[in-house]
Amino acid sequence: MLWKIRTELADRPGALAELAARCGAEDINILSLEVFTAETGAVDELVVSTSVGWTADDLTALAAEAGCLRTTVRLCQADVLSDGPTRYLRAVLRLLDDPMSVDEELGNLQGFDEYTPAEWARADVLVEIAGRLAERGEVIDGPRPGSGVPELRTATVEDAGAVVAMHERCSYETRTRRYHVPMAKLTVRTARHLSAPAGGVSIVACVGDAVIGMATAAPWDELGSATMEVAVLVEDGWQRQGLGLRLLRQVIAEARALGADRAVCVVQPDNHAMLRTLERLRMRSRVVRDGDNLMATVALSAESLSHAVDRPPVQYRRTRATPSPRPQSARTAGQPAREHPLPALSALEPLPGGGGAAGRDGADRGGRP
Repeated sequence: MLWKIRTELADRPGALAELAARCGAEDINILSLEVFTAETGAVDELVVSTSVGWTADDLTALAAEAGCLRTTVRLCQADVLSDGPTRYLRAVLRLLDDPMSVDEELGNLQGFDEYTPAEWARADVLVEIAGRLAERGEVIDGPRPGSGVPELRTATVEDAGAVVAMHERCSYETRTRRYHVPMAKLTVRTARHLSAPAGGVSIVACVGDAVIGMATAAPWDELGSATMEVAVLVEDGWQRQGLGLRLLRQVIAEARALGADRAVCVVQPDNHAMLRTLERLRMRSRVVRDGDNLMATVALSAESLSHAVDRPPVQYRRTRATPSPRPQSARTAGQPAREHPLPALSALEPLPGGGGAAGRDGADRGGRP
């Protein structure tokens, strides 16, 4: 029987030798070994061969006797013994035929629910490859500027199909700006949640039956019941037309009508288009550094910014405004927030590469706050 074992070894010399010795004493053959570096120490993944009768609980107990912690054991097949780089390259070959199978490929390659930092990096690359391959497929034409005047209205779950179609027309960069992670495909189920978020509201910009832009506001419970996170996405062909600013203004107005006293946007530092769009709101606002991102808070009442900087740290992406499979680390406790008034955002110089430039009117180019 073949088993895959993932375990954290004791942080001392000879820990792996002790585990190997216990396996040898039980006539368990270690067929392969991969070591991952994690924040808590070394995480080892072994493929072992046992005689009939061994169970996952037996192997977990053996690892514990060797001083190992947080051990996970699963049955596996002989294909896990092939060379690791070769398995990943073959996965890329399969993605050429079906980019949407990336989740299945990741499950087959990595096999455990919790990823080490190295596996997160591998997963990010595969998802990016799948996204770029999907973009090279059939081009779905949508309305272009000049083909109609966008109309803004409140979204409903009936807009889910049109929202999915808009996402498919958006570029990889535009979707990544919106969701902070590579997002190869939006499912209809997720689009329904985005179109009618619980306790929140979404505004869509439409030309005929096509959705070309969307802004969503949803409660961010960790920051209090009166705080809503807002996010904006504009289809590539309609960016730099002022549409992002119109969507942002209307969704903030709707959030205030629902009782929110603060609107919060989490923005990538190089997303200068979205930062300028926030500045063009001409509303009392502040921006603080929050981990790898900037958190822009827009005041909707006289008291709403009184505690925005000294808030307790929370884990990002626990709101229905921003569905994501991968959590983002929050600012560590005790780390002071760095405040930037929005009128001074012009001092934030673009990073090399110039991503996220705004148009003459400062409108959002579709970046995700």
